[in-house]
Amino acid sequence: MALLALFIFGYIGVRLAFPQIARFFIDTALDDGPLESLMWAAAFYLIAGVGRQFFFLGSSYLGQDVGWRTTNRMRDELAKHCLHLDMGFHSAHTPGELVERVDGDTTALSNFLSSFAGRVIGAFLLLLGVLGFVWREDWRVGLALSLFALVAFMVINLTRSMAVPIYAAEREGYSRLYGFLEERLAGIEDIRVNGAVGFILERFFQVNRDTYGRVMKSALMGAVLRSITTVLFTFGHAMTMGMGYWLYQEGQFTIGTVYLVFEYTTLLRFPLYQISEQINDLQRATAGFKRIEALHRIQSRVVGGDSHISDGPLDVDFDTVDFDYFAGSPVLRDVNFRLEAGQTLGLLGRTGSGKTTLTRLLFRFYDVHEGSQIRLGGQRLQDASLESLRQRVGMVTQDVQIFRATVRENLSLFDEEIDDTRILSAIDTLDLGEWYRTLSQGLDTPIAAGSLSAGESQLLAFARVFLKDPGLVILDEPSSRLDPLTERRIDRAVSGLLQGRTAIIIAHHLATVQRVDDILILEEGRVLEHGRREQLTQDPASHFARLLGVGLEDHTA
Repeated sequence: MALLALFIFGYIGVRLAFPQIARFFIDTALDDGPLESLMWAAAFYLIAGVGRQFFFLGSSYLGQDVGWRTTNRMRDELAKHCLHLDMGFHSAHTPGELVERVDGDTTALSNFLSSFAGRVIGAFLLLLGVLGFVWREDWRVGLALSLFALVAFMVINLTRSMAVPIYAAEREGYSRLYGFLEERLAGIEDIRVNGAVGFILERFFQVNRDTYGRVMKSALMGAVLRSITTVLFTFGHAMTMGMGYWLYQEGQFTIGTVYLVFEYTTLLRFPLYQISEQINDLQRATAGFKRIEALHRIQSRVVGGDSHISDGPLDVDFDTVDFDYFAGSPVLRDVNFRLEAGQTLGLLGRTGSGKTTLTRLLFRFYDVHEGSQIRLGGQRLQDASLESLRQRVGMVTQDVQIFRATVRENLSLFDEEIDDTRILSAIDTLDLGEWYRTLSQGLDTPIAAGSLSAGESQLLAFARVFLKDPGLVILDEPSSRLDPLTERRIDRAVSGLLQGRTAIIIAHHLATVQRVDDILILEEGRVLEHGRREQLTQDPASHFARLLGVGLEDHTA
């Protein structure tokens, strides 16, 4: 900031020196002064021109540096804040909207912060310098220009509040547009196969047209603010030209002094325009800052405790658990069961019975209702820190998120502290060597979403969870959509992953059920049956035994 101030003062000094050098040159030439003096004036003018560009570039660079350092830190804090908000918040806001909040609004602030110090402060100092030099030449011209500058500033200042709602509406329009695009691009396959491209384009035109209208209003408001400055300056320029002509006729001004006052009046346009432009940016920044502040005020409804969950396999205990996403729409009701450490639970139930919700509660993506309790490793979930909880619980779903990065980065999830030795050890332990040997560049092989088969994606997800080393593993039927050969590879990997760990497997196939110790069947959010698999299999009256007889796949469809 000190260096930035030095460059700003240097730039202002050079700008103020230009008319003085030109005045000296004109008066000396008209008085038939020595050629040497004219040559020196020309040399100083050239040096001032180079110096102006030097100070301009330096102040621009330092201003941008200050602005981006500040807003990059703000982006980091906003991204971290969003990542720690509960899933209810993320269900209500699209990723595209959050990208616009985190990046778009802070970019508007960056433009303001990077130029405000260099332009507004510099503009005010230049304005004072211009008025000071004009006052020194003649108090009447100085008084007239000072009154003009004061009136101009008051008029511009009165327009400040006019643009805030318009600029806020513009940022909101961009949020809706990006949210719409993100959501539709994510579902592009479904849109194409169902012939909905025309409908989506029509909706896109509607959203885009709405954004276009908001941007046009914003641009018009900016043009109005700039026009006010231009009109005010035109009156001031005409006034100064008239007074300069009058004082020259009176013999109090030379031609050089008339040029000096005229040039300073022209120079006055720069600080007034800059102040107007920055007030324009201030409205955008104010709108963006209000949206950022509103996002910061949103607090997660899921708050972690201070304790850490113990190492090793974890027991799981659900005590009269009730939960619904929306009031009046129960998802889980009076769920009670206990899973001993090191044991595997097969979770069965039709679609919509609450299986996925049950696993989400173990991660505390949502909180259970008051009076309900979930314990992990003998500890209430509410007492454990969220970081410890989510480190000790791992999950593999059917839809694995693949990032556009290398195999190493996808396996370690960009954690540079996980070395190659640990990654290769996980690959060997999970019997993934055959898959690894097909990679052309080993761990440095670049991959992207859609480049891996379903089986390869799940093998990669197993290695992720293994490197995380959780005490509880949750699997959503890892082999439900695979061919028999890939299913056998997945089966071997699952055996390695579950060794020495507690596991919950959402099962759809009979083969998957054979590996579990306990069975839990959900129906409409309630526990229909729970017990040891061997006992339930041998009891012909059990619901599980009847399911085995009629086909487990039919029940879970």
